[in-house]
Amino acid sequence: MNTSQINQRIDELEFKLQFQEDTIDSLNRALISQQKDMLLIQEKLVLLGNQLESYRQQQPIHDGDKPPHY
Repeated sequence: MNTSQINQRIDELEFKLQFQEDTIDSLNRALISQQKDMLLIQEKLVLLGNQLESYRQQQPIHDGDKPPHY
């Protein structure tokens, strides 16, 4: 290999490395965004569960009663 070929290969490797770094950075940002969304969804799910439980405690259903849709 001559110097020109070596320099060309180094340039190609540097380009591939930069592309990989950009891809990793992009994936990292997407992951951070998804984690934030998941935390928000989990918080809302807990609140919804608490509201449902509160509603159930306020509206007791007797064992012998059929729900209104029967």
